[in-house]
Amino acid sequence: MIAMMTSDRLNRFFDAWNAHDVETIVSYFTEDGAYFASIGPDDEGTAFRGTDELRRGVAAFLANYGDVSYTDLYVVVSGDRGYATWTFHGIDPEHGPITYLGVDVFEFDGDLIAVKDAYRKERSRPIGG
Repeated sequence: MIAMMTSDRLNRFFDAWNAHDVETIVSYFTEDGAYFASIGPDDEGTAFRGTDELRRGVAAFLANYGDVSYTDLYVVVSGDRGYATWTFHGIDPEHGPITYLGVDVFEFDGDLIAVKDAYRKERSRPIGG
């Protein structure tokens, strides 16, 4: 029987983010897995592909935002796809403490993450305001 991603396993993935444990986070990805950060210069944000790049991207994210944590986590797994909604807490190097809502869209290969694509709501002036 092939192992499949479960909600419990995906929750543990976020526990690793809250623990700032880069190696454990990376261990949840396939060897050729991809993490598309919610910010960056490209349509995908900033793309990190493969184990070495994933490690670099996760470490950079955690270092950039200081005391990172995810709360209000809600995960859904349906076969080889899933998503997680969350509230992010961190420290912006220029503006201090920040909080925003977001969602990760996932593709799975068995019980591993093939793609983590992050999106967030960032505070700014209102549209039309």
